[in-house]
Amino acid sequence: MTTGMNRESIIEDARRMLLGNLRTGKRECDGKEFFFVCPSNQDYPFQWFWDSCLHSIALIHIDVDMAKKELMTLLSTAHPSGFIPHITFWETEKREEFLKHSLVAMDNPAYSSTIQPPLIAYAVERVFEATNDKRFLADALPILVGFYRWLRDFRDPDKDGLISIIQPEESGIDCSPKFDDQMGMSGMLDNKTFIGQLKKLYDAYEPLRGDEQSLLDSNLFHFEDVLVNSIYVQGLRSLIRMLDDSPLVDEFSRDARKCMDALIGKCWDEEMETFFDLSGVEENPVKIVTISCLMPLIIEDLPEDLVRKTVERYLLSPEHFWLEYPIPSVSVSEEKFFPGDPHGFIWRGPTWLNINWFLSRGLRSHGYHEIANRIVSKSYKLVEMAGFREYYNPHTGAGYGARDFGWSSIILDM
Repeated sequence: MTTGMNRESIIEDARRMLLGNLRTGKRECDGKEFFFVCPSNQDYPFQWFWDSCLHSIALIHIDVDMAKKELMTLLSTAHPSGFIPHITFWETEKREEFLKHSLVAMDNPAYSSTIQPPLIAYAVERVFEATNDKRFLADALPILVGFYRWLRDFRDPDKDGLISIIQPEESGIDCSPKFDDQMGMSGMLDNKTFIGQLKKLYDAYEPLRGDEQSLLDSNLFHFEDVLVNSIYVQGLRSLIRMLDDSPLVDEFSRDARKCMDALIGKCWDEEMETFFDLSGVEENPVKIVTISCLMPLIIEDLPEDLVRKTVERYLLSPEHFWLEYPIPSVSVSEEKFFPGDPHGFIWRGPTWLNINWFLSRGLRSHGYHEIANRIVSKSYKLVEMAGFREYYNPHTGAGYGARDFGWSSIILDM
C-alpha cells in the first residue's frame, strides 16, 4: 500500500482484506453453519469475540448483509447459561495446528472457556441502525439479554457493579504491563516468560474450570478492569436502547448505573486524576498508566470534570499519550513503555486502531471534535503508510504484527 491513498482506495483495500479473511462453511461435528471474518488467515484463523464485533461494524460500510451474518454467527455460539466464548474453533483441522503453539483456556474442544470485552450489544445496535432489520434485532435480543445477565451474575462476585476478569486475555489487551505483578513477571519481560507464567495460571485453574465462582474465589488472577467495564457500560446502554419500552429496561439501567458509579467511586484516583484497575479480591489499585485509564471516555455521560482531567492531563500530554501517531497502549511515562515490535509481547506501547476508534468516538460525544479529527487523521496515515496491520509504532508509524489484520478495517467507521 502506498502513501497518499484516498478514502475510496482505503475502502477498496478494506473490502479486499475482509473478503480475503472471510470463513464460511459447516462445522464437522454438528453441521452448524458459520460465516465470519477471521482476524488474520495466517495467525488468527478463528472467530474471536471482540474482533468479530469490530468486523461487523466495518462491514456496515461494505456489505450490511455480511455484517448481520457475522454477528449472527457470533451470537449462535451463546451457551444456555448465556455465556459467549472469546474464541470459537469452527474448523477442527486448523484448531489442532493452532493449539500446537498457542495457549487457550478450554473445557470444550469447540470454544474457549473465557470472555472478551463485551462489545456485542453495541455492535448489534450499529448493525440494526444500518439495516432496520427487525427480524435480526428480534433474534439477537434474547441472546444479548442472556449474555449481559451472565456477566452480572457470574462475573461480579462482590455485587459492586464491576465485572471481573480471571486471566489477562479476557481484557483484550493480553500482555499489558498492568498485569505484570499479578502474573509474577518480575524477571525477564518477554513473550516466552509471559507464556510460561500464563501456563502456570492455566494449570492452577484446571480443576476449577467450569465453576466461575471458584475461579474468582481462588484469587489467582482477579481484575476489575477499567477497559472491560467501560465497554460493559457502553454495551448495557446499547441494550437498553434496543429494548425500547420493554420491562427489562429498568433491570439493565440499574446495572449500567451501578457499574458507572463503581468506576467513578472505586477506580478514579483523585490525586493522579485518572482511572486505575483493581487487582485481587482486595481491590488494590494498579497504578500503571495504560490505555485503560482513558477508556471511560467512551461513556457518554461521564462527568465533565473527569473527562476534562483525563483529556488534558493524559491524552493531550506528550509525556503520556500524545505522540506522533497516537494513541499508544502504554503511557510514555511508564518504564515498561515499549513502542517497537514486541514479537508477541503485545499491548506494551504500540498504537492499535481499535482503541483509536473507541476513543475518537468517545471524544466526539464529549465535544472534543478537533482532537478526535486529529486521531482519525493520524489513523488514516498509519493505514496509508503501513497497510492494515495488527499494531503500529506510535513514533514512526511502522506497522507490526499480523498483516491484513481484520479489525484495523474499523478505520472505515472513523
